[in-house]
Amino acid sequence: MSEHDHLHDHDHSGHAMRPLTIALVINTVFFVVELAGALYSGSLTLLADAVHMLTDSASLGLALLAAWLATRPPDAVRSYGYARAEVLAALANGLLLVATVGYILYEAVGRFVDPPAVQPEVIVVVGLLGLGANLAAAYVLVDDRENLNVRGAFLHLVADAASSVATVGVGIALLYTDYLVLDPLFAVLISLVILYSTRGLLADSVNVLLQGTPRDVDVEGLRGFLADLDGVEDVHDVHVWALSSNQYALSAHLVVGEGVDTDRVLTRSRSGLHERFGVDHATIQIESSTFEHTVSLDCYDPDDRRG
Repeated sequence: MSEHDHLHDHDHSGHAMRPLTIALVINTVFFVVELAGALYSGSLTLLADAVHMLTDSASLGLALLAAWLATRPPDAVRSYGYARAEVLAALANGLLLVATVGYILYEAVGRFVDPPAVQPEVIVVVGLLGLGANLAAAYVLVDDRENLNVRGAFLHLVADAASSVATVGVGIALLYTDYLVLDPLFAVLISLVILYSTRGLLADSVNVLLQGTPRDVDVEGLRGFLADLDGVEDVHDVHVWALSSNQYALSAHLVVGEGVDTDRVLTRSRSGLHERFGVDHATIQIESSTFEHTVSLDCYDPDDRRG
């Protein structure tokens, strides 16, 4: 006997579309301004910030597309729906950030040897404007950060805001000194900030795609909850994974004693899993302790895989 519990909620993705659109417009408009300022001033730091802002626009566009896909209902091809499109977008955004870091570091190496002259006044003005644009776009997304897709876009904007602060610092320093090497030096520092902000996003995205256990789910506590239900004598084959950043799934086998009300066990397990552990989609199989053997059918024998 088993019960399949569907508690899918597409409102998270649909709600995220509006703030993502607003953030995309803000970011894209200012990217043009910052790129023009970078080319005019000759600053690598400002150019790095502009390139990072371009990746922000790309990440926001990708996140918006993924949020739209995630609102599509399940069908015969995607029985769980399209929620993992947001996880794929988050992974793509993380990889895009890493590629951005590589480009900035490549450019910085040459400038350490022969740093060109820059126009610090332009760097300061454009940097301050960029900081304002980044903070405004990030503020729009702040309430939707539980969504992994939105969090990826949000981290892009926060890292870009940090790089804008560094850009302003470079401009101010160059107003009063002739240490041109500060420009590529701060570009490298910006790159390290970007790289640091990306590691968690990549790890979480890969964990979801590999069907790893969500970090905020206490599996032992969950197993203990199921084992403590009245009538349950044993719990085995417990698996917890994430369908998306905000949808958790579980499958488990519960062994119950003779005469136990299995409907009551299923109802209590379902409600407890949802309320205490955030599991939205649960498959519970009930087994009787009076059976001498329990038959489990798998798609393959893990000890006898053939290529």
